[in-house]
Amino acid sequence: MLNGYYTLNITRKEFENKIRKSAIKFKVGGFRPEESLTASWIGNVTVKGINESWPESNGKPMIPICQLNLAQLPIRPNNLKDIELITLFVDSNELPDGKPNGQGWLIRTYKNINGLEEIEKPAVDFPIKPFQLKPEVIDNDFPCWEDCPIEVPGEFDDDYHNLFTNIEGIKIGGWPTLVQSEILWAPFNQHPAEPEFVLQIDSIEKANWYWGDNGVAYIGRGTKPKTKEDWTFSWQCY
Repeated sequence: MLNGYYTLNITRKEFENKIRKSAIKFKVGGFRPEESLTASWIGNVTVKGINESWPESNGKPMIPICQLNLAQLPIRPNNLKDIELITLFVDSNELPDGKPNGQGWLIRTYKNINGLEEIEKPAVDFPIKPFQLKPEVIDNDFPCWEDCPIEVPGEFDDDYHNLFTNIEGIKIGGWPTLVQSEILWAPFNQHPAEPEFVLQIDSIEKANWYWGDNGVAYIGRGTKPKTKEDWTFSWQCY
């Protein structure tokens, strides 16, 4: 028995039902863009809160990674239901890892889209190419083998990756697409906020954006009391 589940004599369907999650995956371009300041983007940020400006890191404007309108999503994970829009930036010279929000990377979250205003963009040619994003629901997103919350029955173990597909791409909710191992938000996974995965941004060739060698970036949110505003960032590559 592991995590409350008996895994002996379990059917494939029963196993799937215990480990699958729903997620939102974003389609990158290829459709008519909407004329809205709060549309979802890769490579672009169009709005800010009052008294905010374009963020800088090490004296240079940060790269706009994405803007995600959660209020438009057909489903939203429980740990993001209090947020309507997210923007994400990273340092223009160095990819961060393990540093607090605001140090080499910055996530801004807005509980209400009303009141957001257009942000003034710096006169910089960023390496990332902007595309609008369109959400689509993924009903069956399965964990990578390392992340499986229960013991994998022996009859599925050898062919796990072919039987249970983890969805890659820009994704909210579901299971992270692991490249090297399970996500460690701090050394020995001892982060005081006990972050939970909420979002991933894959390397997107179309947008000319890569996390190292075709890697994936992950965003986590604190789950301990009074840590919901504690955000974490990690990335893995080949």
